[in-house]
Amino acid sequence: MNGSTQNMQLPTILFICIFFISACTSLSHRISEESKEFRSPSEAKAIISILKSQNHTLKTIKGVGKITFLEKEEKEMTTRIAWVASTPDKIRITLSSVSGHPVISAASDGQWFYFVSHAKGDFYKKRPTNFNMKRFFSISIKSEDIVNILFGRIPVVEYDSTDLMEDRSIEGRSGKDFESAEVSSLNNDIKGNKNSFVLLLKNKWGNVREKIYLNDRQDAHKIEMFDLTGALVYRLELIRMQEIKSYRVPYRLKVSNDDGAGFQLDLDRYWADAAVSPSVFTLTPP
Repeated sequence: MNGSTQNMQLPTILFICIFFISACTSLSHRISEESKEFRSPSEAKAIISILKSQNHTLKTIKGVGKITFLEKEEKEMTTRIAWVASTPDKIRITLSSVSGHPVISAASDGQWFYFVSHAKGDFYKKRPTNFNMKRFFSISIKSEDIVNILFGRIPVVEYDSTDLMEDRSIEGRSGKDFESAEVSSLNNDIKGNKNSFVLLLKNKWGNVREKIYLNDRQDAHKIEMFDLTGALVYRLELIRMQEIKSYRVPYRLKVSNDDGAGFQLDLDRYWADAAVSPSVFTLTPP
C-alpha cells in the first residue's frame, strides 16, 4: 500500500471510529434515561396494596351536595344530590328539584338495581351483573366504582401485570371543572409539583385496563379506565379532598369520557360511619 492511499484512508478510519463512539455514547445515554422512567415492580405492588387499603375501616356513609352534568365539557345542568352507601356495593342516590322534591332515584342492594322517575312514575329493577349507571349519569360507570369513589377509595381493576413510570404529561387537567382559585390551589397540592408517576394495570395480553396517576406522595389524583379494545370508558379526577374524622374523602370530583360527557360532584356535607338501614337500598314503585 503506497503512502498516498494510506493518507486517504486514515481520515476515513478516524471518522468511522468517531461516529461509532458517538453513536454508542448516545445510545447508552438514552438507555440510561429510559431505564430511569420505570420503577421497580415491588414498588408498584406496594402502591396497589396501599390503594386497596384506603379507608378500609369505613363501612357506611351519607352525604348531600350538588351535581353538575356535563355535555361536551360544557355545564348542562346543576341539581341537588343525596346519597347513602354501604360497602361493598350498596348505594342509593336521589336527585332533587330546587324545591327539594325528589326527581329521580337509583339504588343497588347488591342483588338488584332499582330506578325510579318520581316525576314520570317510571319504575324498573334488574340484575346488576355487568350493569353500569349510564342512564343515571350519562356515562358508563359501574355502581361499585361509584361506591368506592364516594368512600375515598380508588377502583382497581383485575390485572395480570403492572408498569410504574414517571408521568411527564401533566400540564394541568383536561377540560373544565368550574373550580375557584382557592380550590385550584388546593388541587395543585393534591397533584404535587414534581416526580409524578403513572401506574399501568394490564391484562394477560398486555393491554392497559387502567391508568392511576400519582403525585410525589404517591396519592392518586386521577384514574383512567379502558375497555378490552383500549377505548377510554371514563376518567376520574379528584379535584379536592377533605378530612372527615380520620378519613380522607373527596370534596370535589369529576368523571368524564372522551366525548366530554359526564358530571362534576361537590360533596357539601359528608357523614362517615353513619347509621344506615339495609332497607334504604330497596326502592318500590312510586
